[in-house]
Amino acid sequence: MAQVPYRNAYLTNIGTIAQSGGTLSLGAFEIGIFDARTYQAVTAPSYPTTNAIIIAQGRDPQTFPMGVYQSNESFKTQIIKAPNIVSLSASASQRPQNMIVTLGFDGVDTSKTLSYPANKDLNVYLTMSGAPVGNLLGASSTTSYNTYTEVFTPVMPCVDDCVDNCSATVDCNALADALILEINKRKTIGGELLSKYVKATKVVSCDTPSGYVTTSCVKWSITICDVGGQVGLGMVQAQYPSYTVTRVSREASLSTYELVVCGGATPADYDLSVSPTIPNCTTCPSGYTLVDGLYSYTVTRTDVGTAGALATFKSDYTATAEEATAIRLSFALGTSTYQIYSTSATLAAAVDGDVVTLLGTVEGVCVIDSATTQPWVEGSSCTKAEQTYQVSLKNNLCGDGFLTELEAAYPSGTVTQGITNEDNCTTIYYLTILSDNYNCDTCNVRGYDWAHPSPFNGSIWTLSAVSHTGTGCVCGVKFESAYVQRDRAECYFSEVSYEVEPLFITVSTINPNSQDYSSLCEERIPVTVVQGIKYAKGYGSSVLSERVKLSNFYFGKNWKTDPAERNAMGLELGIDLQGYYDEVAVEYYVDTTSAGSMSGFGQSQRELHCDTWYFPAGSATDFINALNAFVSYPGSLVSPITI
Repeated sequence: MAQVPYRNAYLTNIGTIAQSGGTLSLGAFEIGIFDARTYQAVTAPSYPTTNAIIIAQGRDPQTFPMGVYQSNESFKTQIIKAPNIVSLSASASQRPQNMIVTLGFDGVDTSKTLSYPANKDLNVYLTMSGAPVGNLLGASSTTSYNTYTEVFTPVMPCVDDCVDNCSATVDCNALADALILEINKRKTIGGELLSKYVKATKVVSCDTPSGYVTTSCVKWSITICDVGGQVGLGMVQAQYPSYTVTRVSREASLSTYELVVCGGATPADYDLSVSPTIPNCTTCPSGYTLVDGLYSYTVTRTDVGTAGALATFKSDYTATAEEATAIRLSFALGTSTYQIYSTSATLAAAVDGDVVTLLGTVEGVCVIDSATTQPWVEGSSCTKAEQTYQVSLKNNLCGDGFLTELEAAYPSGTVTQGITNEDNCTTIYYLTILSDNYNCDTCNVRGYDWAHPSPFNGSIWTLSAVSHTGTGCVCGVKFESAYVQRDRAECYFSEVSYEVEPLFITVSTINPNSQDYSSLCEERIPVTVVQGIKYAKGYGSSVLSERVKLSNFYFGKNWKTDPAERNAMGLELGIDLQGYYDEVAVEYYVDTTSAGSMSGFGQSQRELHCDTWYFPAGSATDFINALNAFVSYPGSLVSPITI
């Protein structure tokens, strides 16, 4: 009968192993390989010079004493002798991959396209399956496999009933655009937009260019230390009123913002003096100094709201407050509201008429050392598309047109004057505007959106009849399923399970309902699976975290389900639950000696152990090289490993 091994798992976020010292020198979660006789670190153990090794991991610091149930020592494997090693294995982590399916042209094969008779309605069936669908349906893991089908019937261009068009087909560009429109506006279960789960984009190849006239844009980013939240975003947005600023990430006290600028312009450097203080800090980033134990106040005074007025305010409060921390929060109707910090629990008005209000206390404030600016970093290229509208206006009594008035009324667009009908004194005007959204994806032809221009003196703009499609085109629609890992955190680790299964999709012009035979003889549009699903491997939130949690029982670190207790005792798994880890495993025998319970004679036993180590993706090289050195001796039956 096969022997079941004892299993333990160790995980570290440190990409190297201990280079010297003993097991007592290990830092928190640091892993090292040690000579079993000397307990000194070895990085290339050679058998038989090093007859046996142990692999140890440093303990994590804890707020409370470890108590009698935990010894104050590193976690260690059993003694591993080179001849007793059964196998080495390694597995690289793998990031997940979503599913991509094309209907019609797949981006390569020009024999495929969206070809369909002009006088027939087209039905496209999109079937979704997997755990994400089960979540929508309220299903559980004990129910049957979950599927859900959406049907789309795109609105086709009208056909001339007085002409023989039996052999005519719909223009593939029109069909693709109509289908994408139907998909992107569809809401599914619970009122959720379907585009949250499946994204549809156009794939096209033409003999002559196809698409809108575009304007080149650039995405810029900046990472600054700020207060975060809506206040931090508002401070950045206030400096760039002509652009839309978005926060894309927040890590510790650092926020990363993005904006898109068109027409070759460069955004002005960000003025860091707008946010010279960062409240509630214990440590400060470079360029800031920590000032402990401050009180926060607002001061309202009548002034002109200029930079000079702010400088005057700071000067007035030099003696009683940390004047460098002062910022203007708002200015309206001749009144400015400032925020300032002081070490005093009471702050007297420096000038008659100032209204001082205590907001509260803060643990500490990072104060900027000197007012400075920071440039934006140039990123990916994007495009905005142009669209032209037209309106016909009758000239005034003097025979003058409205070009000047239109340019003033639509400053964000370009107004041009067309022909004038001298018989009725009417002139056509054209307004070209840029799309509201950007396209920063060079691999997909995504749709652009425009806000219809407002009427001018009651006259409504109409879209100019301009063709944006090329000639000799083959078209397709690309369907991309979403792949979103379910986030977990240690405070609710046990309550939120890891979700393994991604969203699968199938696309067809044939009804997947086996009881419906009506579409079996209809025209079929080719479907291609461009990219299949890949499951995440080595994901921190997955089974490896469960292995580490269970292994901790072996070392007396029982899992505490109460987050308050875990926080009070400083307990942590030490796992980046959204990170990826490479896996290295060693299977080996351990010789043990015990007395037979009945005979009294000594009995030799062998225990099989399988220990697994997890390193951040791409950083297990030193550990693997050390193990390979240990098993690379003459006569060894164990092969070295790579990852």
